[in-house]
Amino acid sequence: MFWDEEITEEEEAEIIEWAAQQLYKYGMETAAIMFLESLKPISRYGSSMGQLFLSPMLPFLGDNLMMKGDKAMRIFEEDRNVERLIVRLEELAVNGLDSEQEQKTEPEYQENKEAPKEEKKGWRRFLPF
Repeated sequence: MFWDEEITEEEEAEIIEWAAQQLYKYGMETAAIMFLESLKPISRYGSSMGQLFLSPMLPFLGDNLMMKGDKAMRIFEEDRNVERLIVRLEELAVNGLDSEQEQKTEPEYQENKEAPKEEKKGWRRFLPF
């Protein structure tokens, strides 16, 4: 749709960072890494199929989402961008977000000196165990 627009490095980095943070937010970084590693060789075909089937539906969701969706599909056509997303997801899986790192440096202990429970992220918070 917007093939005549060039995607800058800043836009690529912004979309990759947004995708990585959303996957991390819902606790899906490990599954996403495995999925992306296995499908990286055919990412060009997957992106083309996404443009074929999803592009006609994007205008119904608004202009902003239509442009962002089209740029995301064009960005992830290239193997190097898929690899950048995988590397960023690995960094988030190991280090977490910066704000979470700062919170972990100050341990908050209860009165009876028990370590605080880690809050479950994403869909895991609905599991009883």
